[in-house]
Amino acid sequence: MNKDVAAIVEWYFRKRTPGTMADKAMELYFTQHPRLSFLKMLPLGARVADVGAGDGSLALLKDRHDPVRTDIRMHACSLEAGTHFHAYESTEIGDWNAHRPRFDGLRFDGIVCAHFIEHIDRPESLLEWACETLAPGGRAYIEWPADGSLQLPAVAELRRHGLDLMISNFHDDCTHAALPDRGRFCGAAARLGLAVEAQGEIRMPWLAEELMAHYRDAQDRFPVQAAFWLWTGWSQYVVVRKE
Repeated sequence: MNKDVAAIVEWYFRKRTPGTMADKAMELYFTQHPRLSFLKMLPLGARVADVGAGDGSLALLKDRHDPVRTDIRMHACSLEAGTHFHAYESTEIGDWNAHRPRFDGLRFDGIVCAHFIEHIDRPESLLEWACETLAPGGRAYIEWPADGSLQLPAVAELRRHGLDLMISNFHDDCTHAALPDRGRFCGAAARLGLAVEAQGEIRMPWLAEELMAHYRDAQDRFPVQAAFWLWTGWSQYVVVRKE
């Protein structure tokens, strides 16, 4: 076993004593994660586009845990309809690489785009679309895998050691294209006139330990996968603003 795999195996199976309740740990994940914090702190009555919306769970999470944001109006676009797309005011289904969503000309106060730009031909096209669709002062949160995800062991190797994870290395997902470089992405935003407000890797080591203490052997595997992401800094993000 190489030292990188050994370190991950040790982390996964170590004994832990939780410092909070299980439900509280999940609440902290859904309120303190930069993606949810961005959404929850948007202006009152904000109109939001969820780009690459997946199953549509973001539309449900805005109304859970304090602050409850039933005032936010959400619209989704994706390659296919997700389970919770009924929770959006409108949805557009289609291939981003072929045509961009129009949303009948709506302007947005916020855009959330999580784990989408690594799947499309030109990641900068998301920034171009943001320039066209954000209202003045509107902001976009963009999240995708960090460079470190390229160096992690393949999930198949970790599973051989008993780790029940969905993904580890960036290339475990065959739908991933090239990994966008954050410096170049921020440079493209600046050239388009978008101000970069915040950027970084998402690391929350205390919360990763709490999630593992409660959920390592649970039937629901999402909290364990989330803990792995938070511990390894698997994701990165950028927040941009339209002047």
